[in-house]
Amino acid sequence: MAAPLSFTEPTSTRERLIAAAFRVVAREGLEAASVKAIAADAGLTPGLLHYHFPTKAALLEAVLRAALANYLEVSRQRREATAPDDQIAAYFRWARAALIAERDFFKVRLAFAAAALTNPDLAAVLRDLNAAAAHETALMLAAARGESAPTPRDREIGGLLKALTDGIMLNWLADPDFPIDAAADDIEQALMGWIA
Repeated sequence: MAAPLSFTEPTSTRERLIAAAFRVVAREGLEAASVKAIAADAGLTPGLLHYHFPTKAALLEAVLRAALANYLEVSRQRREATAPDDQIAAYFRWARAALIAERDFFKVRLAFAAAALTNPDLAAVLRDLNAAAAHETALMLAAARGESAPTPRDREIGGLLKALTDGIMLNWLADPDFPIDAAADDIEQALMGWIA
């Protein structure tokens, strides 16, 4: 299977900066993620950061796009390796396993979503990325029927599942006692009903 959603073992300077930005946002929050803090985390100079990314916004967009690429690759591999009748269960098994291991991924993802509320440039990028993630979910729903092309209903449910997941993750990150397992069970059962 592909690498986890968070960033591990970057090989290029650009990848090191993206991974560092991810770590700094996860640790300190989006507002505190200064160019200086990100460069220091990467073990590089701020000037080198600006060589690869002309603005902090460009670096943050790269973090979002890299996170999406990782998610899409993991999801594609799972989808292609899974029998149609196990697609939905496999998705939820993966999601449950990713909760703790990828807590920072969800934390960073939601920090960007919150920032997009007041940043039109970031909002446009986030809309594109959300659409791609929802489309991947629609592909999984099509695969659950043994098909390769999603229907309009698959796309509708993919978008709904994306929104539900964001809301649940926000509640879980804010309240460790949030009943996330029960919520996942309910959504899995509802999803099975929606596609029946």
